[in-house]
Amino acid sequence: MNRIRPSLFDNSKEQILRNSTFWNLCASVLNSMMTALLLFFVMRLNGVDDAGLFSIASALAYQALTVGLFGVRNYHAADVYNKFQFSDYYYLRIITCIMMYGIVVYYAFFQGYTVEKASVVFAFSVFKSIDAIEDLYHGEYQRQGRLDIAAYLQTIRYVISLLVLVLLLFVTHNLPLTCLVTSALSLAVFIIQNISLINSFVKKPRTFRFNQVKSLLIATLPLCISTWLNIYILNAAKYSIDKVLSADAQAYYGTLVLPVFTINLLATVIYRPYITGLAEDWKSGNLKRFLHGCFKQLIVIGILTVVITAFGWTIGLKLLSLLYGMDLAEYMLPFVLLLVGGGLNTLAVFMTVLLTIQEKQNMILVGYILSFVFCVIFSDRIVQYYDILGASLIYTAASGILCCFYSAVFLTVLQHQKRRTEA
Repeated sequence: MNRIRPSLFDNSKEQILRNSTFWNLCASVLNSMMTALLLFFVMRLNGVDDAGLFSIASALAYQALTVGLFGVRNYHAADVYNKFQFSDYYYLRIITCIMMYGIVVYYAFFQGYTVEKASVVFAFSVFKSIDAIEDLYHGEYQRQGRLDIAAYLQTIRYVISLLVLVLLLFVTHNLPLTCLVTSALSLAVFIIQNISLINSFVKKPRTFRFNQVKSLLIATLPLCISTWLNIYILNAAKYSIDKVLSADAQAYYGTLVLPVFTINLLATVIYRPYITGLAEDWKSGNLKRFLHGCFKQLIVIGILTVVITAFGWTIGLKLLSLLYGMDLAEYMLPFVLLLVGGGLNTLAVFMTVLLTIQEKQNMILVGYILSFVFCVIFSDRIVQYYDILGASLIYTAASGILCCFYSAVFLTVLQHQKRRTEA
């Protein structure tokens, strides 16, 4: 373990890359599994009603978190020529976090929820909000070539937070209290890990530069909007269930949708290392190698979707029933639809990577807007009429819209590039 534990004194690029890959994978898996693990323990310890409350609370928490993060992390990490100082990112994050906490209060206390439901939404949102604070510092570490340190510290915080949260829930069976106490501990762990460490990366004082912070906000606003729309689309069915169905239905749907993100996680881990190579092929005009690389990744996504869907159809649903203590046998069709929708969503996400390489980021936002409008118009009515099957249809259709639109744009740009190359 000592060989892969990052240190400020590491100077081997190969060792840093190796550590970055390992710890980033650990942090990503923990982050992706966090909701599933917590839902499992809430279901087992507190029952179906609390599981339903937790399911909608987690959806709203992640929605609010997108405002706190503001889509800045990738922009921050890519700002290797220091167009903006750390202080600019620091003050922007203060602004976005204030906005985030305002949204959390609105979600919890201004939507007519019961006291119990409002407290769960508020408490879990506060718990997730620590991610937005931490992300600022980790973005700076990554910008300076030390993603390994950022991912290592995040992994440690996730492990401690998860263990404490489960232990407190087991002792108290009080979900809001558990989330708030764990939030305080998680914040303390973050402070201990980062407050002194950041001084090794940032020497300049944190001066507020209004024009730079304003420019940074304008530059990252489209990224924030796109991320917010994406989270809304993924959770649209949950929001509709919250409006027109019961907490029990929310718990059942929340359980069924958990394995869906396995496809996205596995595919992302596989294709992420090839993004730079695809970008180089596109920029250099090597369309044959670019298309070959794209085709290989599409095959991987397709195989993963088929394998996971087949596994879910044969024994996956039975395993979910056993793990969560729920009878899910009657939900086979919604479950399979969700898995297919997960494959479509993963393909759509990969297409956004390709569109970014083609410098068509503006079309990514257009696609999210189209899918968002579809969800707003049809989601409540379809879920009310078809129940959990309707929720699965909404998720799959919204992902399909994204997939079809991005594929059409990609092929159009590709044809234009071919004609320009042949001319």
